[in-house]
Amino acid sequence: MTEDPRLLPACRRQRAALLVLVSLHMVVALTMVISLVRPRQVDMTALDIPGLEELVTLAGLYVHWPYPPGWALLAVLSAVAWGHLRYAKRRQVPADRRAVLARRYRRALLAVLLAVPALKSPLIVDLIMWPGAWATAFLVCVPTTVYALGLVHCAQRFRRMPVPLLLGGAGWGAIVAGGFGATMNEWWSDFSLLHFPLPDNVLDVTYLKNIGLPMISGFFEELGKGAGVAILFLLYRRHVDSVVSGIVLGAAVGLGFNFGESLTYMAYFDGASAGFHFWGRQVAGLMAAHTAFTAVVGAGFGIARQLHSRSQQVTTIALGFCVAAGAHFCNNSMLDYVGKESHKWFTVNDTVHALVLTPAQFLLFQGPLVVLYVLLLRRGLRSQEGGLRVALANLPDAARAAITEPEAAVLLSPARRFRLKVDALRAAGSPRHGIAAYRRLARLHAAQLDLATDHWHRLRGEADPLAPDEATSRARVQAVRAALAGAGP
Repeated sequence: MTEDPRLLPACRRQRAALLVLVSLHMVVALTMVISLVRPRQVDMTALDIPGLEELVTLAGLYVHWPYPPGWALLAVLSAVAWGHLRYAKRRQVPADRRAVLARRYRRALLAVLLAVPALKSPLIVDLIMWPGAWATAFLVCVPTTVYALGLVHCAQRFRRMPVPLLLGGAGWGAIVAGGFGATMNEWWSDFSLLHFPLPDNVLDVTYLKNIGLPMISGFFEELGKGAGVAILFLLYRRHVDSVVSGIVLGAAVGLGFNFGESLTYMAYFDGASAGFHFWGRQVAGLMAAHTAFTAVVGAGFGIARQLHSRSQQVTTIALGFCVAAGAHFCNNSMLDYVGKESHKWFTVNDTVHALVLTPAQFLLFQGPLVVLYVLLLRRGLRSQEGGLRVALANLPDAARAAITEPEAAVLLSPARRFRLKVDALRAAGSPRHGIAAYRRLARLHAAQLDLATDHWHRLRGEADPLAPDEATSRARVQAVRAALAGAGP
C-alpha cells in the first residue's frame, strides 16, 4: 500500500537537516525579540542630533529586512500546500501524483528558507554599490579559491567525496552562511548602540560596535558554517565517513565563506584596499582563518561518524564547534588589538606591514588551528590506510573478482594509482583518447575504493544504512571494468 504523501519529508535525516536550517531562522527571530523587549539605555532625542531617531529606526529595520517578509511567504506557501494536498486527497488523486506535488512544494519552501538569509549576504549589496570592483574581485579570487578546493579535494588520498558535494559546501559558506553571519554582526552593532550607555564622547560609536563583536562574529559565523556542515553530513552521510572527509567538507565550507568575505572587503570603497585584502585573505591566509576554523568543525563531525555512543557523538561535535568558535574569537580579538596598538610599538612602512607583519600575525593566531587540522588529517589518512588494508585482506569470496590481489596493492598506494593513470594517458593515440582512458581508470579506482571502504565500515559496525549494499557496489565495479576493457583506442 502506498504511503500517504505529506508535506514534510519522510526521511528522518532530511527532517533533521530541515530542522537545522529552521534553527538558523529561529536564532534570528530570537535576536529580533531581544531587540524589541530590551529597553533602550540611550535617549536619542536627548542627543539633539537632527534625524538621528529616524536613522536609528531605519538601521534597526535593515538588519532583519528579508526575514519577516520571508516568514510571511513561508506561512502562506505552507497553508497553500497543505490545502492543495488535502484537496487532492479528497478528489482521490493518485498517490504518486500527490507525491510529486508534495515534493514540488517542499522544494519551494526550501528555496525560500535558503533565499532569506542569502538576501542578507554582503555580496549582493557590494555588487549593487560597487559593481566594477566586485566583478574584478570575483575574477581575481576565483582561481585561488578553485586551487584551494582542488588542494583539499586531493588531500583525500583514498576514497573521495563527490565534487558537487564539495562545491555545494563552498556555495553554502559563500551565500547562506555569509548572509547569516552578516545578519548577526549587524544585529549586534545595532543592539550595542541602542542598549549600552554611550561613552563620554557620544560620537565615539566605533567603541560600542567593537564591544563583544569579535565574540559575536566568532560564534555566529561558525554557527552558520557549522549548520551547512551538519546539513550536508545528514544528507550525504555515506560520503562523510571519517575525519578526513569531515575536514575536507568543513574546509570547503570555510573556503566558500572566505571567498564571499574576500569579495566584500576587496570591493569596499570601490576597491580602495583590494590589494591588501587579496594578499591577506586569498594568499597568506587562504588555508588558515575560515578554512581552518570550519575544518575543525568538520573534523568533529567526521570523528563522530565513527563513534557508536550518541553522547560521545554529540560531545565530539560540540567540542569541534567550541574549538573553532573560540579560536575565531581569539583571532578576531588579537588581530584587532594588534592593529590598533602596533603603531605604538614600532613604525614600519606599508610594504613591510603587508609582507612581514600580516603573515606573522596569521602564523601566530591562526597557525595552531592549521597545525591541528593538518595533524588530524594525517592521522585520519593513516587510519584509512590501515582500515583499507584490513578490509582488502578480508574481502568475501564474491568480491575477489571485483578487486583482485594485485589491484588491492595498487589501491593502497596513491602514487601507483596516479602512475597507472598517467601511463594510460600517455599510451593513448591522441589527447582526447588519453583523457578518456585516464577518466575511465579513475572511475574504476573510485568504484573499488567505495567497495573496500564500505566493507571496512561493515567490519567496524558503522555502515550507513542508506549506502548501497555490497552486491550493488560489486556490480558497479564490474560495469566500470567492462567499460574500461571494451573501450577502443
